[in-house]
Amino acid sequence: MTLEKPSGKQGIPLAVISIIAVNVILAIVLSRHFDNAARDYGLIPNSFRIGRLITSSFLHDGVIHLVMNMTLLYIFGREVEWAIGRLEFLIFYIGACFAASIMHIAIVLASMDPYYAGRAVVGASGAIAGVMGLYAVRFHRRIFKLDGIEVSALFLIMCWLMMQLGLGVAALYRDDIFGLRLRYVAYWSHLGGFTFGIVTALIANMALQGEREYLTKKGRRDYDDGNLLEAAQDYDSLIKYDPDNAHAYAELGKLWAIMEEETQSLPYYRNAVKLYINQGNEEEALRVGEEMQQFWPANRRSVARRFRLASYLAEDGRYDRAIDEFKEIADDEPDSAEAQMSLLKIAHLHLSFRHDPAASIAVLNGFMERYPKSEWRRFAERTLQLAKDLAFQKRMIFPNN
Repeated sequence: MTLEKPSGKQGIPLAVISIIAVNVILAIVLSRHFDNAARDYGLIPNSFRIGRLITSSFLHDGVIHLVMNMTLLYIFGREVEWAIGRLEFLIFYIGACFAASIMHIAIVLASMDPYYAGRAVVGASGAIAGVMGLYAVRFHRRIFKLDGIEVSALFLIMCWLMMQLGLGVAALYRDDIFGLRLRYVAYWSHLGGFTFGIVTALIANMALQGEREYLTKKGRRDYDDGNLLEAAQDYDSLIKYDPDNAHAYAELGKLWAIMEEETQSLPYYRNAVKLYINQGNEEEALRVGEEMQQFWPANRRSVARRFRLASYLAEDGRYDRAIDEFKEIADDEPDSAEAQMSLLKIAHLHLSFRHDPAASIAVLNGFMERYPKSEWRRFAERTLQLAKDLAFQKRMIFPNN
């Protein structure tokens, strides 16, 4: 059995491996004293202890019980850990232990013979069912490959769930069916853990995360395969689920540009730039704006956005690039307020970061000649005087310069 790998960050699933290690070590250490351990640390409904809600999940009645549970934990748990994080997984796993144990206690005390209320149950299957519940929401598009046959993970989990529900209901009325001793298996703890996983995933909006991951990956795969229209449909579907996904807009802009559809491409590009700026990701906004400019050189970004991106470059320490951007704004949009501010920004960068007062003086003289009635003229005059003072000091210190 193999799993399609998720596109997110991967690595060694340390939380899952740690839980497996603890279970295996306890199984080895307690193998000769299992009955005592089950009595002291197992879950006994009519002898409620909070600690047992957790300890019972780390005990197993035999090798087969242990191997089955740990295999399922590794298959489903590693992807869940990659998706939500190591610490978050551990917290979630403990929560699933609580939920599964509480459900078992409630059902046994309410609906079963008193004999079962005094019987200890052990095993991690309730907590693992919680992991499966979260997996069913977060990875609802995941595919299992079984001997070359692709099967939906969601379909397999739903089949398992129906079986647990059917056997759990049957256990309320019968001791056994078809030779299965129903009441010796805590089916309702499985259902309690699974419900906890489903609810947690829905509250955290993990279905959207899973759909976003799937559509992004499928769009990239269709693009690589040359299926541009299908890739465009993938990203368009992604926007319907996630209307603020700037990456999807940028990809659609590029796809329609490759297909030479300017009227389709430009709105997506512009929305991508706008969203990246609103999200504070000016670097991506700049990259997408430049890409749009390469495809459609006759269509420039708005002067306000160009000025904001140039300012971001300056703040990021890329002074030469910022100066070039400010110069383009001043040349392309000479009647705009941004053109005036761009010249002042250039003068400031020459003065403060390039330590070139002569260049700053030249820019400021040009500013006052071009905009004699500018509202920033007084500021320009003060900056010009500062530049001249610095130029004089520089000549005094370095007379040959």
